[in-house]
Amino acid sequence: MKSEAEKLILIKFGIPKIVGMNEKDLILETNAKKIAGTSEEDYFCIDNSYKFCLLNKGEPIFSMDFFKPNQRLQGLRNDGQYIKLELLYVHKNSLRKKGIATYYMNRLVQYAKEEGVTHIKVDANPTADNFTKDKKDNALNKEQLISFYKKFEDKEIKIEIL
Repeated sequence: MKSEAEKLILIKFGIPKIVGMNEKDLILETNAKKIAGTSEEDYFCIDNSYKFCLLNKGEPIFSMDFFKPNQRLQGLRNDGQYIKLELLYVHKNSLRKKGIATYYMNRLVQYAKEEGVTHIKVDANPTADNFTKDKKDNALNKEQLISFYKKFEDKEIKIEIL
């Protein structure tokens, strides 16, 4: 049985149309300790913490991880309502720059607005430890990543680069 957090991801984030892939072969994994083909672990959607993976025939093609801190904690820090984006990653070189990350960032911004969140915090780090073994062909550098994230900023949502 799916948790409320898992249902939220399945409904509000869903599965994008990807050229050259059959939509029937794509699934969102929202409840797995480990997924073959990636060193990332703990793909779970629980409470206000969401980590999921888009799979094509069981092979990971995209991962996303974000959380919404406790409102009381945010109030104590006088931080305002925010979402912390921990991971937005297209696993396969050949699928980068095809709109997958853009699709999910748009969904995250929409979700943030619905939740009354005023900003999204993100660490734009293309050299993070979890990517060290991956090929960097067709990947964005730090400046390009910052530009990518900033394009989602508008009058309702601020993108804060950490």
